[in-house]
Amino acid sequence: MRNVLALRRAIGVNLACAALALAGCSGETTQGEASEEAPSLLNTGERQVFFGDLHLHTSYSLDAAAAKTNTTPDDAYTYAKGEEIDYLGRIIKRNAPLDFLAVTDHAEYLGNVRAAMAGEIAPPIEDEDEWKRLIAHEGGDTMMELFGLAVGGLRGVDTPSLTNPNRTYQAWQDIIASAERHNDPGKFTAFVAFEYSPTYGNAASAGHMHRNVIFRGPTYPAMPFGATDSLHHEALWAYAEDNRANGIDSVMIPHNTNLSGGQAYSFLDTYGQPMSADYAARRKANEPLVEISQIKGTSETRPELSPDDEFADFELLPAEGDQTGGYIRPGLARGLEIAEMLGINPYEQGFVGASDYHSGASSTEEDNYPGALGLSDDHANAAWIINDLSPVLGSPLANLSAAGLTGVWAEENTRESIFAAFQRRETFATSGPRMRVRLFAGWGDPSSFANAADWATQAYQWGVPMGGNLAQPISGATGPSFLVQAAKDPASGHLDRIQIIKVWREGGQSYERIYDVAWSGDRTPGENGKLPAVGNTVDASSATWENSIGEPELFASWTDPEFDASQRAFYYARVIEIPTPRWATYLSVASGIPLTANTPASLQERAWTSPVYFTPLGAES
Repeated sequence: MRNVLALRRAIGVNLACAALALAGCSGETTQGEASEEAPSLLNTGERQVFFGDLHLHTSYSLDAAAAKTNTTPDDAYTYAKGEEIDYLGRIIKRNAPLDFLAVTDHAEYLGNVRAAMAGEIAPPIEDEDEWKRLIAHEGGDTMMELFGLAVGGLRGVDTPSLTNPNRTYQAWQDIIASAERHNDPGKFTAFVAFEYSPTYGNAASAGHMHRNVIFRGPTYPAMPFGATDSLHHEALWAYAEDNRANGIDSVMIPHNTNLSGGQAYSFLDTYGQPMSADYAARRKANEPLVEISQIKGTSETRPELSPDDEFADFELLPAEGDQTGGYIRPGLARGLEIAEMLGINPYEQGFVGASDYHSGASSTEEDNYPGALGLSDDHANAAWIINDLSPVLGSPLANLSAAGLTGVWAEENTRESIFAAFQRRETFATSGPRMRVRLFAGWGDPSSFANAADWATQAYQWGVPMGGNLAQPISGATGPSFLVQAAKDPASGHLDRIQIIKVWREGGQSYERIYDVAWSGDRTPGENGKLPAVGNTVDASSATWENSIGEPELFASWTDPEFDASQRAFYYARVIEIPTPRWATYLSVASGIPLTANTPASLQERAWTSPVYFTPLGAES
């Protein structure tokens, strides 16, 4: 049986496009997709789904400027809205526009490296000839030399010519003005934001404790806050709290926990002291979301951390040492553990996805990948991109998928409505495609309304959506029930399955379990409880696939069979697509350069809903 309720099939591509108009659906079928298999009109209850990117850099960022990225914040918003821009001499355009975007240029040296390379301010070194040699680079080793100088701000280095407050102020005003020009309530939302980027240690791949700071608007602080102001995120919270007291609201989103060296979910504060209840409360209040997927890899979990999870090995960077504090699933489990000790969970977070491109072009589409970091991965160097290690990631760039996206359920496409969704965590992340996913949790049997036309409206009254906190069990309930629905991206693969991941505390230990709750085809779990693989139709020689397997939409109800009301727990849904080609496969076909043996030709894109949390009666949350 594929799911507990009915599997809902499509009734036609025109209806699907009516439902998906906000995502730029053209009404055309994609390769391998028949019109009768387009996703049906999702019932949205009182809210609609919007897709966007909350992590993007332009030439105003120190590292993007060092890589000779030429885009501005205006370019970034223009591209996100589906219009053409010039990137490194190429005219590029998204296949489908976004609904919202935050330009998150690094606060450190903001705009200064760009200005120094353009000769607008004094260079940061005294040797003028050496500076000219560095900025004349065309990628490669010279770029990395410039990187070494330019990214000092991430480590708190106060380079006088680059820590220029006047230039930083002007760049910040440019960013605000650009967002105001492009913000179009009801059509496109442009958030004002920056990235706070403290980086510890000497290794390029360890000690990243970065956060994107997203402002609600329409008022903003006079200056951003960077690692040159403080390497302690407690100081960033104080900055945000002071702003909030003056009517300037924001949320902070940690990202690349996979590059934190295990520090992202620590038991300590940044001064090396055991976490206090005050610290836990401030972290929970300021950081309601975490970024689970982006160009630098996925931070959900790893096979070493989740050995029973057959999908744990997804777009991973190399990692050394104990990574329990560096990945989100075990990190959120630590939050449950800390709540047992302090009475409050500092890591009660929802999920978002993003690009983290340093190109100014949020192109999250595998078949439309323009490169993510200036000259370091210009497609003119296809042989280098496919065959060599990325100097930035220390891993083959071709082994990582294009990027991630954030989906939100909000009443309208405005700053106010979408920001409110961030705060209540009614968000989900995808690895790039626009899968539409809903998750509700509540008590009692939802079958009386689950197949109704207004099921989502009734589900809001019955329980809580993704990101919510479950109430205490009602009398007679054996466990919480979940309603989950997923519809494919019209331009991507069909769906393989929906899973619910449960993490809970029992006897002073954390446990996890993955449940397949809906799937395509007539597969049945084997003796080991595992569902057979969906198959793979990808032809690497032509970078094509067929939607002859999988389903366009899955919908199910599931009740936790092992619930214990005395145990802290959280649940989230994970939606898996059938295999489709990765961007490196498209580049390989276009360039004629074969993929290396270590680079898979395909991947199974996915989505993750924000968790629903349960706290036992009498315990603080």
